[in-house]
Amino acid sequence: MGYRCPVCGSPQQDDEHLANHLAMTAMLHGEDHEAWLDEHVEEWSEHTPPELAAEIVDDAEEVDYDDATAERAETEIPTGDGHDHEHDHDGSGSHPTEEIADPAEVPDSGFIDEAAEEAVAEAREMTRKRREKAAEDDDSDESDS
Repeated sequence: MGYRCPVCGSPQQDDEHLANHLAMTAMLHGEDHEAWLDEHVEEWSEHTPPELAAEIVDDAEEVDYDDATAERAETEIPTGDGHDHEHDHDGSGSHPTEEIADPAEVPDSGFIDEAAEEAVAEAREMTRKRREKAAEDDDSDESDS
């Protein structure tokens, strides 16, 4: 049995997943999740996931996780023949985002620390190398034809 988030309705696999969802969403985005936690659990940020889960589970709707997840996917994720998105189907192997964002153009959210900045820089470099290799492979395939 799972639980539905009392704030956004997102199905969670169990009480600890619900606690983690509420706390992480509150810490990262604040607003509704944070307000709900502030209202329902005193000093919620000091709780461990199992402690927080015990405090919030009575206020959450119990659901069958698999059914709730499937239901949410049907109503929120476009599927089928509607083809509600735009992209090339010519098989050219292009990437949805060809350019990597310049770090100077990305607004500072204030949430990122030095370790996270290093991880993001490393991810950008890995992405750049992967794209270069993909481009080289595409060029090699074309010259083989």
